[in-house]
Amino acid sequence: MSEPTRVLFVCLGNICRSPLAEFIVRNRAAERGIDERFFFDSAGTGDWHIGNQADARMLRTALNRGVDMHAHRAMQVTASNVGDWDWLIAMDENNRLDLIDMGADEEKLLMLRQFETDNPDAPVPDPYYGGEQGFEEVFDIVLRNADALLDELSASD
Repeated sequence: MSEPTRVLFVCLGNICRSPLAEFIVRNRAAERGIDERFFFDSAGTGDWHIGNQADARMLRTALNRGVDMHAHRAMQVTASNVGDWDWLIAMDENNRLDLIDMGADEEKLLMLRQFETDNPDAPVPDPYYGGEQGFEEVFDIVLRNADALLDELSASD
């Protein structure tokens, strides 16, 4: 068996959007029986939260909807490790541009929502400074896009 495809989800602090995407997509891959083909992780472009759990509001939202993220610990993607990944999945345009500035291969850089037919350029909004509803919205967005992303990754595998 070949090495699994390494996929890194990226947001700003790695405590809200990207860890949720990591866990939801990993769960969907397991449900589809393709999880052994992939290694999923997540990181932030900033270093403020390294080693921390996901934001308590995101942990609560995810757990209420059947996704346990308590094992997550935030880490940072940097110029020295950005090339370690087969695919980088950015949550918004700023994250994408930061990854390019770090030297990421644009051919291996995807936006989480790029497969939405009605709004492919939309970001996954950062819920950090908002209320509970923002975390619910992010959960819905990630869940809605997980299978299309897995389809793309599987086709490129």
